[in-house]
Amino acid sequence: MREGSNNLSYPCDKRPEAAELVEVAAGVFWIRMPLPISLNHINLWLLEEEDGWTIVDTGMATEDIKSLWNEIFESQLNSKPVKRVIVTHMHLDHVGLAGWLCEKHGVELWMSRTEYLTCRVVAAEIGGNAPKEAIEFFRTAGFSDDALSVFQSRFRGRSAFVTPIPGAFQRLTDGQCIRIDDTTWNVRVGQGHSPEHACLYSENLNVLIAGDQILPRISPNVGVRPNEPHANPLKDWLESCQKFRDTLPADVLVLPSHGDPFFGVHSRLEAMMQDHHDGLTRLYDFCNVGRMATEVFPILFKGPINDKNLVIAAGEAIAHLNYLLAEGKLAVETDEQGVKRYRQCK
Repeated sequence: MREGSNNLSYPCDKRPEAAELVEVAAGVFWIRMPLPISLNHINLWLLEEEDGWTIVDTGMATEDIKSLWNEIFESQLNSKPVKRVIVTHMHLDHVGLAGWLCEKHGVELWMSRTEYLTCRVVAAEIGGNAPKEAIEFFRTAGFSDDALSVFQSRFRGRSAFVTPIPGAFQRLTDGQCIRIDDTTWNVRVGQGHSPEHACLYSENLNVLIAGDQILPRISPNVGVRPNEPHANPLKDWLESCQKFRDTLPADVLVLPSHGDPFFGVHSRLEAMMQDHHDGLTRLYDFCNVGRMATEVFPILFKGPINDKNLVIAAGEAIAHLNYLLAEGKLAVETDEQGVKRYRQCK
């Protein structure tokens, strides 16, 4: 067992190789797939039953990941069929191959309703031009013309990472119980990172499949989307963190979508919440004069912001600014160039 920061420990000494399954709890298997983005991997999960398998999350729609899945199907599943595909939330690294997997195995997609419907909207948009509302959203955040051009190009390119979403689904709801073999999985919904993120908790295994809601080494991106510019997802995420802190046992094994399985969920949740509250304090102090959203990046983020992460950085910056707006601590006005500037309320 390896020790980590924030009082975390990592019980798995071995990460899965390509197309390898590593059992992390009884009937729960860890798969690690590559991603063609800066976050270079995703953890996926297989739940074994006497007569089949459940897939939890899918990876992006790349030929490499399809090949790895086919290798798993041919050599790792003991000739048992896939029975269902569960997707924790709508982001393309989690849902990108859901359509392909469901069609290949003739099974249903299981998702929460808001995630499924939002995913259908996103899938309908990508591949075409970015909506004018999205371009305006980032322009008023302070994007240059060059940055807007890069955004529009990358917006169109996302279509390569997702197969057609199934036209029907099985709904997941908060508190729902799913019986998989001898194990009951309780759906725990979190918000903020995505609208209705479904985690799966097994009391008898003491395991939480956390998706992106709780990560061991990085904080989940919590961003405002252009189609809901006044949203307050950071409030939702902080409330979800507190709910998980209050309801999960301290010794639960957390299976995150990025990083390694870990123990220490209470410490991790407390650290993430504190980091965001500290960031809000720094942000408020920095807005003693009017600031564009793109100006506050150094206050909130340790790493450099570039073309690859500019959009998610802007969404997260605006989430923090919207939180302080909702608290009545900041006001916003639009300058002569049409850019929003945020400053402390007098």
